[in-house]
Amino acid sequence: MPRYPSIPAGQRITGSLLASMLPDIYWKTANLDRSSTTTFADDPDLTAQLEAGATYHVTFYLHYAALDVVRFKTMWNAPSGASGLRSAMGPDQGVVLSSTSAGGTGRWGVHAFTTSVTYGTRDHATNQCAAIEEGTVTTTGAGTLALQWAQVTSNATAARLGAGSSMHVRRLA
Repeated sequence: MPRYPSIPAGQRITGSLLASMLPDIYWKTANLDRSSTTTFADDPDLTAQLEAGATYHVTFYLHYAALDVVRFKTMWNAPSGASGLRSAMGPDQGVVLSSTSAGGTGRWGVHAFTTSVTYGTRDHATNQCAAIEEGTVTTTGAGTLALQWAQVTSNATAARLGAGSSMHVRRLA
């Protein structure tokens, strides 16, 4: 049986096949600040619609800033019935990086989509840190996948998810 039964004999690669292999990439064109809230909310830019009965590989590249007393936390809003895990890599909670972003310990955990993950900071409202979250999402029904984030401790000084943060979604099956 041919590897790609829907492609005519003698034609193995088509434009639509190549296009289907590319990830959908969403990114923030402007900073988003959230103050005085510990309630998780979907990020309006790092949000994608997933189809039912599909498997996706998702990666978030996050540029964030917060005071150490405020900190920054994330979780994923996945479609109802979706399965999978996500990894979280970045400065460990309670870690304050130097002004050059050097030093500190990292977090390397694997978590459920709805597990709250807290990251360390540079103890600054605008100097950003980086974190990467990735995972495989298998859906049963269609729905929204979004990064949710908030402050760990409510404070008038905002936590920021910075411009240039991105979400990469590639359908696997």
